[in-house]
Amino acid sequence: MTRLWRIWLSAALLLSLITPGVHAQEATPPATQEEPDRAQQLLEQMSVEERVGQLFLVSFNGDQAALDTDIADLIVNYRIGGVVLEAANDNITGYGRPGQAPLQVAEMNNHLQELALLGTTTAVTGTNPLDNQALQQLVPTPPPPLTAVPLLIAANHEGDSAPYTEIWNGLTALPSSMAIGAAWQPEHARTAGQIAGQELAAVGVNMLLGPSLDVLTTSDNDLGVRSFGGDPYWVSQMGSAYVSGVHQGGNNRVAVIAKHFPGFGSSDRPLHEEIPTVRKTLEQLTQTELAPFFAVTGNALSSDAVTDGLLATHIRYQGFQGNIRATTSPISLDPQALNSLMALEPFAGWRSAGGVIVSDKLGVPAVQRFYDDTGETFPHRIVAKDAFSAGNDLLYLADFAAEGADPQQELANIKDSITWFQERYRTDVAFQELVDQAVLRILRLKLRLYGDDFSPDNVLVDSSPEAIETAVTQNDTVVFDIAQDAITLIAPSPEELAERLTRLPAPEDKIVIFTDVRQGQQCSDCPVQPILGETAVADHMIALYGPNASGQVNPAQIASYNFADLQAFLDAGPGPIILNTNPVTPTVPARVPTEEANTTPQPFPTATPPPEYLVQESLADVDWIILVMQDDQGEFSPAIHNFLAQRPDLARNKFVIVLAHNAPYLLDSTEISQLTAYYGAYSQIDTFIDAAARALFQELPANGRPPVDVAGISYSLAE
Repeated sequence: MTRLWRIWLSAALLLSLITPGVHAQEATPPATQEEPDRAQQLLEQMSVEERVGQLFLVSFNGDQAALDTDIADLIVNYRIGGVVLEAANDNITGYGRPGQAPLQVAEMNNHLQELALLGTTTAVTGTNPLDNQALQQLVPTPPPPLTAVPLLIAANHEGDSAPYTEIWNGLTALPSSMAIGAAWQPEHARTAGQIAGQELAAVGVNMLLGPSLDVLTTSDNDLGVRSFGGDPYWVSQMGSAYVSGVHQGGNNRVAVIAKHFPGFGSSDRPLHEEIPTVRKTLEQLTQTELAPFFAVTGNALSSDAVTDGLLATHIRYQGFQGNIRATTSPISLDPQALNSLMALEPFAGWRSAGGVIVSDKLGVPAVQRFYDDTGETFPHRIVAKDAFSAGNDLLYLADFAAEGADPQQELANIKDSITWFQERYRTDVAFQELVDQAVLRILRLKLRLYGDDFSPDNVLVDSSPEAIETAVTQNDTVVFDIAQDAITLIAPSPEELAERLTRLPAPEDKIVIFTDVRQGQQCSDCPVQPILGETAVADHMIALYGPNASGQVNPAQIASYNFADLQAFLDAGPGPIILNTNPVTPTVPARVPTEEANTTPQPFPTATPPPEYLVQESLADVDWIILVMQDDQGEFSPAIHNFLAQRPDLARNKFVIVLAHNAPYLLDSTEISQLTAYYGAYSQIDTFIDAAARALFQELPANGRPPVDVAGISYSLAE
């Protein structure tokens, strides 16, 4: 952005503040001796549309925010309070170059904030702002009268790459929460938070939807490594340190929204597919689920450790909410339940001081099925009204239409809900009071983020490549320090391992590696990228211990496969797999004319051997079998269980190693008994793959400990 354009932005904002809109004609009360309440002053300047719009946090499609886009319409004409960036909505593309995602996100976020502050933007539809030279000749359109209030721009940034980190290209790859928890050092959580805060602030993201403060007490849900662990005290310690780190690293310009309030760790099913019901009394909630949330609200040990908001999730608690029926609302939509929790002493003071409550996504299948179990209708007005009436200040509108509806229907539902709220504000005094109270909390949060200065020069970020490169520090060395302390020898004990692992891999050893491969796309048109690739472990082993390093392994002796190949081998049965090596000779039918009378049919080339045959040959005379696990959500994740159950003969008298790059509790005791060693790595990012390889070669001591119960080794945090 040119200096001339920045000067115009500042002048336009000053003009909009000096010139009152049609809604701000009442005289401002004279100033008193006390310091004026800036949030109250802003509220009094705002129109009905501006007040109501502040309640809505919406998702949108696309990687630009030009004036003719749907999101510009929502910001300029409906005055929404914030947006949520999601990779699935192609908000993060790098304009076709995923490595430049931070630059693209910073530029887009600036355009979003221009729309909020000035009612116009420099963005041009169909152009690449990173390369666009025409912007310097763009003549800005004077903005309409408005009360300049910046947007909250939110994102999930939980670590461990996709799918729970939205910007996973171009920023430092951070580990999962459980990987941090396995190190049992709150300072590591603080460091990870500092990196996240610094880098998100640099690209203009001012609201973090996280961290997860769920206490994981069961393996039946899909929370997995997104939790710091299963002990309320240590989750409190880690969460508190992480929140402090985000505030410090982001220079207090990133709001933290701790989730999934009041706690999801005891659920027996995935969160967003069906509303879970957990049997817990309020006393039990207080002792376990609520403890980490107390630690970042009323019981916080420092101001940095106080979360800015709580994300209210869709879950029911039988006991606390009474007898649960199909019609019982989740806590996120239950005024009595949510207000009862907010009345608890640690929350009451936090709430009265401006703590914000953000609803979880209001269009997820769980919510849709709660209102209509057939999935045919979606009462969008009622959903938004119930969420607001329950006590949520910010309503997160995403997937806000019946399943299968097109994006335009979702947009129409969002607009209709906002318009309906405007009508209710004008006609319902009680509703008006609730809206004003919520908007004051939102405004106070935004004022804290920007030091009471909503000028474009203060709100917009420096989106130049040099500034982004400086801020995005790629702290791989710091992350590796966390990895060194987190890597865990789950089984056996160090003493027993010394007896089982009689030697390390040698150049003559034959090593076969099977990996539960995961891939991802930063956007729908972006290339598919490996997150944990088929050769990832082998690549690190060769780099660290191959011919150009210590010479402990021979690349020619290492074979890498994925879990699909392993399952194909198992499906072929226990007998030998015979490869047909005879080339196929086609015949030329007499009725088909040929160019030459004496044409001789040529044999087809020998086909590539199928994966099951290659696996069989690699396992012949193998010395080391390394199984690289993920969670159990992949299509071929069961292959490791099937291998250990169906082919124990292949594991006998071999060195069999499991590297768990996700949760440590997915193998049972029978399966673990067949292993030489079982390591917990907890995260799929590159630094943790490197650390796991070093632990295998005993270069690292693997001193981490599981932060959750591991039934397969009778490991309990309570003991």
